[in-house]
Amino acid sequence: MSLIKKSGWKGKASHLLWVVLGLGLAAVAAWLVVGSLDTEDPALWLKTPVEVVGAKTALTAEAGDETSGLREARVTLAQGGVEKVILERKFPPGGTPGEKVELNVTLEPKALGFQEGKATLTVTARDRSWRNFFQGRTNTLTREVTIDLVPITLAFQSVSYLLHAGGTGVIAYHLNKPAKESGVLTGGRLYQGFPNPKGGQGDYVVLFPIPQEASGSTQVELAARPALGTEVKQAVSLKVKPRKWRDNKMDLSDDFLRKMAASFPVANPQDPLAAYLEVNRDLRQKNHDKFRQVCSQSNPQPLWSGSFMRFLGKPMARFGDRRTYVYQGKDVDKQVHQGEDLASLLQSPVKAGNRGVVVLAESLGIYGQTVILDHGLGVFSSYSHLSQMDAKVGDQVEKGGILGKTGTTGLAGGDHLHFSVLLQGEFVDPLEWWDAHWLKDQVEKVWVQAGAPAPAAAPETPKKAKAKKKAETKKAKGKSKR
Repeated sequence: MSLIKKSGWKGKASHLLWVVLGLGLAAVAAWLVVGSLDTEDPALWLKTPVEVVGAKTALTAEAGDETSGLREARVTLAQGGVEKVILERKFPPGGTPGEKVELNVTLEPKALGFQEGKATLTVTARDRSWRNFFQGRTNTLTREVTIDLVPITLAFQSVSYLLHAGGTGVIAYHLNKPAKESGVLTGGRLYQGFPNPKGGQGDYVVLFPIPQEASGSTQVELAARPALGTEVKQAVSLKVKPRKWRDNKMDLSDDFLRKMAASFPVANPQDPLAAYLEVNRDLRQKNHDKFRQVCSQSNPQPLWSGSFMRFLGKPMARFGDRRTYVYQGKDVDKQVHQGEDLASLLQSPVKAGNRGVVVLAESLGIYGQTVILDHGLGVFSSYSHLSQMDAKVGDQVEKGGILGKTGTTGLAGGDHLHFSVLLQGEFVDPLEWWDAHWLKDQVEKVWVQAGAPAPAAAPETPKKAKAKKKAETKKAKGKSKR
């Protein structure tokens, strides 16, 4: 009897051991399965930013997987429903968990049969996990790119011939294809060109400032900067009529300095002269930087119609005046006046010089309450020292529309309008823009002529054709004798 009981105990123990062993094996198997299933896609980076693909473009991608390692990676380029494999790499070697692998490829679209235009670049990485029925987890990176195979070319067409120092210049030119940016290089800046309003595809026009100190012959450069490849330049010689600018002395009184020190946030209001110079120099420069920022984007078509309206007021300070500021008999500062000061009745209505869109309507440092209009093609007008603004950003205003009222806000000694014209944020002489003949002949005519088709050759009359044939026959006989 005791033997039977002992044998039963051993059977139970053996069964329990197998159960425990089975559970252990199941746990190990589960651990292996779960570990192999992975919970994250492979990591994938494009180390070389790419928007444009040229004739031969190298790029580098990086892939890796922290848990199961990489199984394979693939790079393709597709266009018009056709996809070509650029790189296909399987692991090992590499691809161990946590290891990052670089994928270096060179794209040669023409050799692959692709043309200029849009294409899709795709980079794919797959890991070693058992996910997706043992196929692994996949991560895909896609970029829309532009294939650019033809070098850009630039051709000068025409230029305005009546140029004055401090005024506006206009050049028309042609590009064989769109550029990342193009226009005129002068004074260390590129003034952006816009599609010619009267031209065909590839025709552009750019309005740019003539330096105030220019005289006689000067030179600017037309430039076209492709998204990929070398910048193209062409020098253009200009004949500029010099200007003799007025020199003004401005005496600063203690009362005026104290008023200015109290009106602006300055570092040391207890020193009125230092406070004034901080405003007249540093704040003025900050305000001009603001003008350039606000005027950096413009409507690609001209919004104006005809010459600009002139505010009906007495001219005071003029554009280009060289001002010397005097305190207690000593010259303390020099500045250039960048607009036309026009005085009328107190708080007179201020009208828009031409059709445009309001891009700024706020207090602007020394200029006080200011409204700026965009007239298209990089042309802007500004109205400063206003006591009241009746326009807001985004408003579309017609020529003569009310913008506000004159005043003394900012650094103004009396009620008046400070009117300026700017080209992409750079001040130019407003007098030209008030002149209907100048605007028609020196601005609009430039792009009209450049955009007009070449005149067709007049058909030959029978008499001319007979004379031409006779001359050619005579010439041929002369050659045969020699």
